[in-house]
Amino acid sequence: MTLSVNQNINRAQAFKGISPLNAAYLNINGDDKQQQSQAAAPAKAQLIEPLQTTQGYAPEMHQAKSAAQNPILNPNTAYVEGVGAVPSGYFIQGEKAHGSEDHIIKKTPLTGARIVADKLVKDIFTYAPKGMQGSKNSNFYEYLSLGMIPYIVGSGMMVATTVAATKFFNPNDAKASKMIGKSAALGVAFYAVMKWLGGKLMEKGTQAITGVDMAMPYKKIISELPENGKEKVSTEFHRVFESVDFPRWDLINKQGEEKGNRYEYYDKIAKEKLGCDEQLNAPDQAVQPLIKKALTKAMAAKSISSFLWAGVGVALAAQKDFADFMSYSAGKPKFTKMLKDLPFEFGKTVKDAAKSLWKGSSPASKLVGRGLVISAAASTVLGLLNVKRGYKIDTKPSKSQIDYKKEYVEN
Repeated sequence: MTLSVNQNINRAQAFKGISPLNAAYLNINGDDKQQQSQAAAPAKAQLIEPLQTTQGYAPEMHQAKSAAQNPILNPNTAYVEGVGAVPSGYFIQGEKAHGSEDHIIKKTPLTGARIVADKLVKDIFTYAPKGMQGSKNSNFYEYLSLGMIPYIVGSGMMVATTVAATKFFNPNDAKASKMIGKSAALGVAFYAVMKWLGGKLMEKGTQAITGVDMAMPYKKIISELPENGKEKVSTEFHRVFESVDFPRWDLINKQGEEKGNRYEYYDKIAKEKLGCDEQLNAPDQAVQPLIKKALTKAMAAKSISSFLWAGVGVALAAQKDFADFMSYSAGKPKFTKMLKDLPFEFGKTVKDAAKSLWKGSSPASKLVGRGLVISAAASTVLGLLNVKRGYKIDTKPSKSQIDYKKEYVEN
């Protein structure tokens, strides 16, 4: 079935009237009439075939054909069931005009922080209220995201229990209780920071060895079920490789297609990390199993090493050097001087605390401190070596031969 331009626009307008969500999709900055007049202008508009697409992406050859046939359609045409080919300008524009499609996000130094902040805000104001109301749009992603709340609330309660009753203590006991509370707060902070750093070490090391970014983020677009007479589109942030069994190969392929080479990602890994001088015939089939194998090893090593590094952080916070650092304001220096000296004092304290942990105050503490540091470092190094092991393609020609002298007998 083919649709003329006017038929296509008319059906798109009919689609617009179905629901508020579709109206939002088909909104052209509030100027539908102008778009219709532009659609009716070409006297010799050619027929447009409905595009069969995967997740809204039109093949490059068909894009060029459609654009040549009709100036109204641009290369990023989408296909709507029951409507046909609809210009992408009708859809809510997302990053790089991906519209209502899942797409990989370009990473910046602040991308991770922005994703965590987005989850935290939604945990408090969106996900928790939806779950308490029994919303049919609550999902497992939201449930897992809410796991940040117990960490934050629990850490705050642990610190609060040590200082809540200080007003009932004598001055010496109150001072000791406040110091314990500060140490607990510092331990929580160091636990989180060192756990994050331990995980980053494994992620960056894996990327350097294999070319695979374990933290590659993508934005998932969710069309929620109608609720209370309203329809809504929400977004979630995931990682392309968060599932070893089901990575989002489709997003990687689509990103390559947008650049003109569907297998660009695999070709780059094969050339830079696997030592393939010539382009592989089927790079996705050759590289994907290796990526999944490396990810399995890297994720296991990351789980172990990140918690060991978190233990190192707690041990550092427990050293006497930090108790002295937290008493820095006891002399009540001027705020400007304290602000100026604080970074230097903190860096010096971290260095001294690391030395204290390594040397120990007794033979037993020395053994425990060194064992913890060595274990954390060894888990990262051995984990990366294990990721590297077997991550290769056999580029040697096959030595197998066929003996044509032997007879073939079919039973």
